[in-house]
Amino acid sequence: SITLNRKVVIRLIIITIGISIALVSIFAYQLGLDNNPELGKSRLILLSIGLVTILFGSLYWITPILIPAYLQKIINQPAKTETTHPQNNIIPIILLILLSIIVVYVYIWVTTIGRIEKWPSGKNYYWKLTQAFQHGQTYLLEEPNPELAKLEDPYDHHQRKGLEYLWDTTYYDGKYFLYWGPAPAVIGVFVSAITSKPVTDTGLVFSFVIGIALFSALLLYEIYKKFQIPTRVFWGGILASMINVPLIWLLTRPTFYEVSISGGQFFLMAGFYFLFLGFRNPHINLGWLFASSLTFGLSGATRINLLPAIIILTAIILLRIYLLNRRNFSQSISAFTAFLIPLVIIALSLCWYNYIRFGSIFEFGHRYQLTGPALTADYKDISSLNYVLPNTYTYLFRLPNLSADFPFLTVPWIKQNMWTFFIRLPEHYYYTEPVAGILFIIPIIGFTALLLLRLFWLMINGDISVNSLKENNPSSLFSWFGFSLLIYVFTQLFILLIFISSAMRYLVDISPTLIVLSTMFVGYYVRAIDSNPILARVIASLWVFVSFLTVISGFLIGFTGDKNNFLNQNPAVYYQLFEWFSR
Repeated sequence: SITLNRKVVIRLIIITIGISIALVSIFAYQLGLDNNPELGKSRLILLSIGLVTILFGSLYWITPILIPAYLQKIINQPAKTETTHPQNNIIPIILLILLSIIVVYVYIWVTTIGRIEKWPSGKNYYWKLTQAFQHGQTYLLEEPNPELAKLEDPYDHHQRKGLEYLWDTTYYDGKYFLYWGPAPAVIGVFVSAITSKPVTDTGLVFSFVIGIALFSALLLYEIYKKFQIPTRVFWGGILASMINVPLIWLLTRPTFYEVSISGGQFFLMAGFYFLFLGFRNPHINLGWLFASSLTFGLSGATRINLLPAIIILTAIILLRIYLLNRRNFSQSISAFTAFLIPLVIIALSLCWYNYIRFGSIFEFGHRYQLTGPALTADYKDISSLNYVLPNTYTYLFRLPNLSADFPFLTVPWIKQNMWTFFIRLPEHYYYTEPVAGILFIIPIIGFTALLLLRLFWLMINGDISVNSLKENNPSSLFSWFGFSLLIYVFTQLFILLIFISSAMRYLVDISPTLIVLSTMFVGYYVRAIDSNPILARVIASLWVFVSFLTVISGFLIGFTGDKNNFLNQNPAVYYQLFEWFSR
């Protein structure tokens, strides 16, 4: 007989859920959930999930049969292991420099499609805006097609058919503008003045991607030193932060879209790095706090949809300053001032920039873009909670294509038949670009999600309590900084989920921060279980393994991207590698 207790009840519930999922997948057609009477790919995946759930619930009774009691004692035996390492060690710095050199070469190789000396050319929209700034104006020098002004609605892409115009620019009052953040063009003015050469979209994306990797690595190194996270976890995080699918994807199509996205993340990661330095010691460093504010502000001035997250982060940072000063407002004024001055100046500059262009401080010109179906007749349809379900599936769970042939991993363009049966696409939703779920294309994030599920399982199973987690909690800086990163991710993910369309490049808005967060969590997790050395070693080793998978998947995606660049533009290298891997 089965004795009912908490653990048995929980497992019976899980088995029931698994059986329900399996039955729904089998009888979806009869239930009216699917128009296809046969088991398609989506229903087979759902059936597999149901069977795995049943198996998981049954392990309570299966495990004692498969694993003898004496082996379980060995696995669970307590033994303290040392995970500390020297704080001042020149070897990690040397290795970081050598790794950075290799990674930069990989970036060059992917960007130039294996030709090294020949860089791709593009529309260079940010050079056009740079030239406009050099002439003291906010609209582009290029005159729009007069036929646009004759159209009843120039923003209806059907009416523009056959006309020549600058694609995806903002058209307003007979002039062209850019709706992306202006900060890269301001940088272009200084770069052009110093070098007497124009800035290119490719050059900006390449530089920003290097900056993202650099500041991600620097931030992880500071966290590694401060909190003594295990060395293997640290290096796994470093590898994944430098080469991963969304980051490499930007290099496969370095256009004006990617300038805004990569630039926003470059300044954001710099901001988090300076923020950590500012609060690293008990006494707040005003210089680093000022630098953090400046780069956070430039992040929002480069990628406009980061502004809500920057505002929320500002509130979190100001609150920490106030609490660290023992709720004394007068003692907090100097830190408040150091952090707020750059943000206020940048915010006022953006308001002025918008006002002289569109007569409104809050208008960035996105509603006036000359684009395709992604701009609806009613601008309110650009964002909607109706898009949350398809975007959640796409950004988190959509599988990439795996093949036995080189390059083994690809991300296809999404077609109508690639949606799972339980998702009904809302009106206006635009989904043609290739995207795959971040849990699969960045394996360390998926692995971290599994560890979080395990932690949650242990809590509901009664094996650990919230109080025990609090007892093992690291310093307040670790918790607060991790919380700040998490709030940013949730905020930005919400913005992505309610947007009308999905694209691989948008994942860069959250992937660098998620990699840092994952490294922090796994580092803490491994140290928290170091009384169980076998489990700690297994988790750390698996982390290194999935870190290498992250790098490999990012490298393989570099051969394709969204337009299969190597196959179409450098077939000699592509087929040489194809033959090499086919041996």
